[in-house]
Amino acid sequence: MSMHPALTPNASGDVGVSALMRDNSVHAVLNALSEEPRTFSITELCRMSELSRPTVTRILNDLMAEGLVHTKTATRSHAAGGRKPQLFSLNRKHHCGVVLRVNYDVVEGFALDAAGDVLTDVSDRFSDYGEVAEHLAGVLRKILNDAQCPVFSAAVVVMGIVHRGRVVRSESFPMLNDNLWIDQLNEILREHGHEAQVVALNDAKVAAQWMYDQLVTPEGGPDSMIALHCSEDLGCGLIFDGVLLDGAHGAAGEILQETDGEWMTVSKYLRALESEHGMSIRQLFAAAPALDQETPFVRTLGTLIGKALVPMVLTLDPDTVAVGGAIVDCGTPLIKAIEAELNKATPTSPLVSMAPRGAKSVKEGAKMFVLAQARNATMGLLNGSSRA
Repeated sequence: MSMHPALTPNASGDVGVSALMRDNSVHAVLNALSEEPRTFSITELCRMSELSRPTVTRILNDLMAEGLVHTKTATRSHAAGGRKPQLFSLNRKHHCGVVLRVNYDVVEGFALDAAGDVLTDVSDRFSDYGEVAEHLAGVLRKILNDAQCPVFSAAVVVMGIVHRGRVVRSESFPMLNDNLWIDQLNEILREHGHEAQVVALNDAKVAAQWMYDQLVTPEGGPDSMIALHCSEDLGCGLIFDGVLLDGAHGAAGEILQETDGEWMTVSKYLRALESEHGMSIRQLFAAAPALDQETPFVRTLGTLIGKALVPMVLTLDPDTVAVGGAIVDCGTPLIKAIEAELNKATPTSPLVSMAPRGAKSVKEGAKMFVLAQARNATMGLLNGSSRA
C-alpha cells in the first residue's frame, strides 16, 4: 500500500472541477514516482497513473520547474529502436518530513524524504522525565543536521490528550502540558531555515488511523471500529465511516481518564507485570510466547481488556475491534480472551483481530500524517506556480 494517500481538496469558493481534476492528476503522478524502482519513462508513468501522455508531460514539466523531479536520458534505446527515452525520478531531497516520538525511556525521531523513505533516524534515552523537552530539542537538531533538506512537515507523537496540534493533558509527561516545548522546537526549525510548524499528535489516534487503513479492502473498510493500541500503556481511537473521531477537546476514546475504572485496572496490571518479571512491558510482550507457559498472564490480560471494552462495545456497537502495538506479540490467546468477555456481554459482539503490521502502527501512522502534510505543502507550491 502506498504511504502517500490520495489527498483530494474539497471544492469550495471558486475552486472549479478542472482544478480538482488537475490536483488529482498531480497526486497520481507523484504517487507513481514514489514507487519502486523510482525511475520511470513517461510511458510507464502514463500506465501507472492512468493518465494521458499530454497530461503527464504537462505535470512533469511543472514538477521539474519546482525542482521536484529530475530527468535523464536512458542508456539504452527502446527494444524497437529509435531514440533513447527520457527517464524521470522524484527529487527525494527536495523536502522531508520529521517525526519525533516520546516513549517512557527514549525519544525517537526520523526524517522521511519526498518519496517516504527514511533519511535519518535518531534515538536518545533518558531517565529524568523532567528533561524530556531537552531531549526532544536535541533529537530534532541532530535530525536537521543529518537530513540537510527543507522540512515541509513536523510532528511529535505523545501519550496524552491532544487537540488541534497542542497537548491538552499528558499524565505520563506533565511537563509537556504547557506546550512551551512546541514553541522551542519551532524556534529550532526557524534557526535552521525551515518554515514548518510542529504539530503534536496522540499516539493511539495515529495508530488507529494506520490500523484502519490496513483493514481497508477494495470493497471498503470497517463501518465502525475501536482501535486499541498498547505498547507501553493503553490508548484507543474511534473510527466511524473512515473518519477518526477527535471530540470537542481531543478526548474521544481517551480510556485512561477514569482513574478507578476498568481501563485503569488493566494499566495497573501492566505495571505489576513489569515489576513481577523485571522487564519493560514491551520486552514482556516480545517474550510472551515463552514466558506465558510458565507464568500465565496473556489470558488474564485479555480478560481484563475484554471487560474494559464491554461498555464501549455496548454503547458504540462497532463491527470491528482492532488491536495494535507491541501487544500483538501476545498472539491468538489474547484475542480469544478478549472475544470471550465480549461474547458474554452481547450476542452481536464485534470482530476482534490483530491489525496487520500492528506492532508498527504508531510509527507508520505518524509517517502517514507527515507525508500527507508534506504533500499538501507540495501542492501549495505547484498551485501557487500555476496561478502566477
